[in-house]
Amino acid sequence: MTIKNVPNILSFIRLLLVPVYLIAFFLINQYVALGIFIVASITDLVDGYIARRYDAITEFGKVLDPFADKLMKTSALITLIFINLPIWVAVVMIACDLAMIISGMCLYKKQITIQSNWIGKLGTFVISVGIVLSFFVEWLGNVNLYVIYSGILIAIIAGLDYVYYFFTKKFKKNKNSNDELTQNSTIENLNKTANNDIVHNDKQETIIESNNTQNN
Repeated sequence: MTIKNVPNILSFIRLLLVPVYLIAFFLINQYVALGIFIVASITDLVDGYIARRYDAITEFGKVLDPFADKLMKTSALITLIFINLPIWVAVVMIACDLAMIISGMCLYKKQITIQSNWIGKLGTFVISVGIVLSFFVEWLGNVNLYVIYSGILIAIIAGLDYVYYFFTKKFKKNKNSNDELTQNSTIENLNKTANNDIVHNDKQETIIESNNTQNN
């Protein structure tokens, strides 16, 4: 195993922690679930640092990392409904995350990857802080909701930036493809012209040789 494999392994571990978190929340203890969520969040920070520090960013990791993040966040939001999170907030966030996950997987199949931007990371961090605060509503009241709402606003901005980046990249890719086709067509036409000139010259040489033969 090399250092470049570590970020993807940590993302995969974070993915495996999702069912563990749900089991802990509903069957064991909420604070055990909180500990698992914090561990998962730490792995997110560590794998991001290693990926940037050691240039270990891979195309697969660009998809796996946000997928694991969103799945963990979605699971946490579902459990927060049983604390004090309004259902409509959870539904909206889960729908947005599912849309991002599905679109990311579809784009990956088409060999198009869109890496998470810093705005999306900030939104995830703020929402994560709000999730942690949700486990202490007995002492903090509804502070967690205001933090989560702020994270949602940032996530919406990140989503708009994601859509803009996607269409910009798609337009650029189509433009490059068209330019390449035009260039190939031009080269092909030049080759045809060159071949026609060669054939024409060969015919002329043949005619000249034939005339010389007849004269002789």
